[in-house]
Order: sequence, then structure tokens, then C-alpha cells
Amino acid sequence: MLLIGQVAMGVYGVLLIAGGIVEVARDGSRISLFAGAVCGGISLGALWVSLSDPAMGFLMGGMLAFLLAGIFINRFSATRKLMPAGAVLVLSLALGILLLVARHEAILPK
Repeated sequence: MLLIGQVAMGVYGVLLIAGGIVEVARDGSRISLFAGAVCGGISLGALWVSLSDPAMGFLMGGMLAFLLAGIFINRFSATRKLMPAGAVLVLSLALGILLLVARHEAILPK
């Protein structure tokens, strides 16, 4: 489960960065580019931390995922658009739950 959580955090970080790039290309939204780059960087940073301290890295990644889920639930309720708000909401919730389970496994005594 630890490896799955780390891979998922890496993919999530890359998708956040790519989403920011797509939004700037589509709508010219520099704020989306900045937010995607920062959040993607935090996710990749949490991945890096998880290599030496899985519990802390998964906690960081899970907090980011749930924070973004909170932001995108507001956006989805306002726009009712599946892309990008609904997709990021579902992805963030799924990743947050996955990382909480992985963190629980990382802190259990063996």
C-alpha cells in the first residue's frame, strides 16, 4: 500500500501541474497555472518526504488532497461542470482516502 500511495501522489502532482497548463492554454488563466504548479509541487514534495518518512509524507499529501476537495466542491456546486471541478473533486477525495489508509498502514507496528 505504501508504494501505491507514493505512485498515486506522484501522478496526482503531475496531473495538477498539467491541469494548470491546460487552463492557461484554454482560458489564459495564469492563476490556474500558478495554483496548479504550487499544488502539484506540494504533492511532489509530499512524495519526496514519504520516501524517508511515509507517515509524514502521506499526511501532507492527504491534507492537500482534502483541501483541494473542499475548494473544488464549492466550484462544482457553483458551476455544475464535470470538467475540471467535478473530476478534481472526485480525484482529490479518492486520493485523500487512499493516503489516509496508506498512512495508517505506515504507522502500524509490524
